Amino acid sequence: MPEYALNLWDYWRIIYKRKWIIISVFLVSVASSYLFVEKVVPIYKASVTIYINTRRTPVAEVTGTGVTFWGGGGEDLSTQLELIRSFNILQDVALRLGYITPDMDSEKVQAIVASLRGKISVEEQTATELVTISVIDTDPFRAKKIVDVVAEVFMQKRWDEQVKDAKATKEFVEKQLRKMSQTIADIRKKLKSLGVDSTGGKMPAGEVDLRVRLAQLELELSNLRERYTDNYPGIINRLAEIRNIKKHLKQSPPEEGELDVETLNVDDLENELEINKKLYALLKERYEKALIMEASKAKDTQIVNPAVVPKSPVNAQRGSNVLLAAAIGLVLGLVAAFVVESLDTSIGTIEDVEEYLEVPVLGVIPQIEIDKKEQADYWKKPLPPEEEKRYAEIMRRLVVLYQPKSSMAEAYKNLQTYIKFSGLNKVGNCLMFTSAGIQEGKTITAVNSALSMAQMGYKVLLVDADLRRPAVHEVFGIGREMGLTEIVLGTFKLDDVIKSINDMMMGNIKSSVLMKTPGIENLHIITAGHLPANPSEVLGSESMSEFIKEVKAGFQVVLFDSAPVLPVPDSTILGSKMDGIIIVYKAGRTSRLALRRCKLQIENAKGKPIGVVLNSMRASDMRFGSPSYYYYQKYYGEQEEKKT
Repeated sequence: MPEYALNLWDYWRIIYKRKWIIISVFLVSVASSYLFVEKVVPIYKASVTIYINTRRTPVAEVTGTGVTFWGGGGEDLSTQLELIRSFNILQDVALRLGYITPDMDSEKVQAIVASLRGKISVEEQTATELVTISVIDTDPFRAKKIVDVVAEVFMQKRWDEQVKDAKATKEFVEKQLRKMSQTIADIRKKLKSLGVDSTGGKMPAGEVDLRVRLAQLELELSNLRERYTDNYPGIINRLAEIRNIKKHLKQSPPEEGELDVETLNVDDLENELEINKKLYALLKERYEKALIMEASKAKDTQIVNPAVVPKSPVNAQRGSNVLLAAAIGLVLGLVAAFVVESLDTSIGTIEDVEEYLEVPVLGVIPQIEIDKKEQADYWKKPLPPEEEKRYAEIMRRLVVLYQPKSSMAEAYKNLQTYIKFSGLNKVGNCLMFTSAGIQEGKTITAVNSALSMAQMGYKVLLVDADLRRPAVHEVFGIGREMGLTEIVLGTFKLDDVIKSINDMMMGNIKSSVLMKTPGIENLHIITAGHLPANPSEVLGSESMSEFIKEVKAGFQVVLFDSAPVLPVPDSTILGSKMDGIIIVYKAGRTSRLALRRCKLQIENAKGKPIGVVLNSMRASDMRFGSPSYYYYQKYYGEQEEKKT
């Protein structure tokens, strides 16, 4: 199939041609979205933003059990995010909300807390100490209540822990201060017994600081050993630092037991007194901070943006969802249309046919608009139900007969002009209409062509050479008993079986329908006759060749309506005896490979395909021109009919 560069008109042609695919996908998408939104339970989201001061850590400053004894440090905000959704906090939340009771079974409590955790999400705002707590629920008021309680419980729990730590710190420092005070008193007493005033000091400042640090580390080590084993990293680190300091001071490793005062000299006692006095002052300072912390009412967490009752659900934005579905449906519809078009193996444009088959397109027959009202005025008497159902559509498509000034009739008249110059004037007056497959409109095209040529003044003979499923006699409402088969077999002569306007008027078509058609007297018909058991042998016989010579000499135009090429060999055999063969192709019905095979099969049998008639073409399928062409032609025909 030839390739073309698509332009805007090609895109519009494909869209118009596949418009029902686009519309169907679009409607399904919109309807599905609407039904989904209608069935989805609305979910509301309430949020509260709180500030968490992670830099305020007075407990670690006092005890040294945090980052360092000396200085502060900070908390990890991600840890606080996890604590908000922890079991202990959510259990208190569920208890306050009344979801659980103190005497409830533990498994049920865990299930309720897990369900509550699924509704809660916590998010840290980048580069800040702000945390957003969100709760989703089917009830907007309940969502706000839950998020308020979660924030309240977390803030209270955090404050309670800080107060508890401050109290523990104060008690610990008080204990250490009492021990330190007793130690200082003992050293002064010993110095006094040696006759030395304890108010002086001789140790260098740097060494004093190291000894103070050493005493501090030993104090921390004692505190940690009360709670952890010697494998605890904090204990290991402090032991290592103690060894380093003692090594620097050129002291021996620590020994268990109390200091033997009798072995010390005055300098050692005075240095020890100075160290303990500085350490006492440091502990006193930390003690004052612990008192302030315990007495303070200021909290390091506070609400920045309080929660409000959500007004609209977060999962059922009907308008936006439907609009989004409409946009997606439109895109998917367009994609589906172009995919179907790319997978379509039929030929739908004039250029495609001419390029692919290398034969001209003789005519383009538009899609006929069937007017069922015409049927009532066509037959003299009703047909049997089975026959009426079979041929009613065929009859209604004889536009040249009962709609001579319609756009469809004009298309057949244009076809005869091309046939005249491409067929009659070049190859001869005996032409055959066939198709690749069934139901492509070859009989209708042959009958309308015969009527058009008769109206143009030609003496026309229409022969029904389809000896398997003949239809010409049904179209004209005449008998089939004597026809082509009888002539070929020698039962009857040509003059005995040929039918003219008199036979048609004696048939089942109303005379008024025939009389309003000019040139109908120029049309002669030979029906199929009795159907033989061997149609191919009948059509390929020498008697058939003699018959063709006879009718070519007696008529200006001889048109044969034959069977489809691919299902049976009849048309291939008969085509070799014709002056020219016209292939009728219903756009979009037969694949391009089947159409190509039809043409090659005719040529292999020495047939002469002179062109193709595109049947049931829509204006949107034509690469040339504009769809308005046929609308204008129809409008023009209607105007002419009104004038007459």
